[in-house]
Amino acid sequence: MSTKAFFGKGWFTRLAFSVGRHLPPAVGEQVARVGARVLVSFDSDLRAAVFDNQRHVLGPEASPEAVRANAYEVFRQAARAYYELFRNVGRGRTRVAEFEPPVRVLPETRARLQAAADTGRGVFIAGCHVSNFDLGGIAFCQEMPVPLQVLALANPTPGMELFNRLRQQAGIMLTPISPETLRQAIRRLREGEGVITGVDRPIGEGDAPVEFFGATAHLPVGYMRMVLRANCVVMTGTCFYEEGEYHAVVNPHWEPVQTGDREHDVAVNLRRVLTELEGLIRQHPEQWMMFVPVWR
Repeated sequence: MSTKAFFGKGWFTRLAFSVGRHLPPAVGEQVARVGARVLVSFDSDLRAAVFDNQRHVLGPEASPEAVRANAYEVFRQAARAYYELFRNVGRGRTRVAEFEPPVRVLPETRARLQAAADTGRGVFIAGCHVSNFDLGGIAFCQEMPVPLQVLALANPTPGMELFNRLRQQAGIMLTPISPETLRQAIRRLREGEGVITGVDRPIGEGDAPVEFFGATAHLPVGYMRMVLRANCVVMTGTCFYEEGEYHAVVNPHWEPVQTGDREHDVAVNLRRVLTELEGLIRQHPEQWMMFVPVWR
C-alpha cells in the first residue's frame, strides 16, 4: 500500500482527528516535527512526490539540501494545518474570528473581494494548496460578499469525507465535483455568485498538458471552460502562514479573454491563472501542500 493511500484510510483520519483535537498546541507542534522528520527520511511515494514538486518550484539551481529542507517544512506545516483544523472546527469553533492561531482576511484582500462582487457578475476564485487551505477556505467563504460554492475532489476517500464534513460544519457550501454540481456552479456564476476550487492538483480525468513553472505539467483545465460559459470574472488566491498567523490573500479580479475561438481563449486564460498561481507559490514554496506528482 502506498503512503498516500495509508493516510487516506478512514480509520487513520478518524484516529488523527480524535487525538488531534485534544492535544495542546505545544504537543501538536512537537508531533508535527517528529512526523515530518520521519516522512522526509524514508523512501515513499509521498516523499518522492514532494521532493519532485519542490525541485520544479525551486529550479535547477536548488541544492539537494534546499529541496530536503523545503520538503521537511511541507510535511511539518501540513501536519500542523490538519491539527489546527481538528482543534478548531472539531471543538466547535466555526467562525474565523474564533480560530487559533488567527486567520486574517487582510484589508487588501477584503477590498479586492468586494470589488469583484461589485461587478455584478459571478466571481470564480482559482486557488492553490498553500499553507492551511482549509482554514483559509473557510475565511474566504465567510468573508466573500456573495455566496461561495466550493468545488471539491470527486469521489472522496473515506479519510477525505471526514475533512469535508468538518468544512461543512464551518458553513462551507462544499460540493464534490460531478456533472450536476458543475451545472450548479455555472448557474451560480451566471446569477452573480461565487465559486472557488483548487486548480493546482492533478485529478487524472480532465487533466491536460500545461506549462507550469517552466515545464510541462498535467493539471485540470475544465474549470476555464466553465468560466467562459458563465462569463464571470476571475481571481486567484491562497493562504499563507506568516508571523504566527494565517493570511488569506487574493490577486485583483480580471476579465477573461473572449475572442470567440474557444480553444484559444481557454489556453490564454489558463496561462494567466497559472502564472498568477506560480507567483503565489513562489512566495512560500515550503508551504505548497502538494503530495501528488504534478510533473509526471
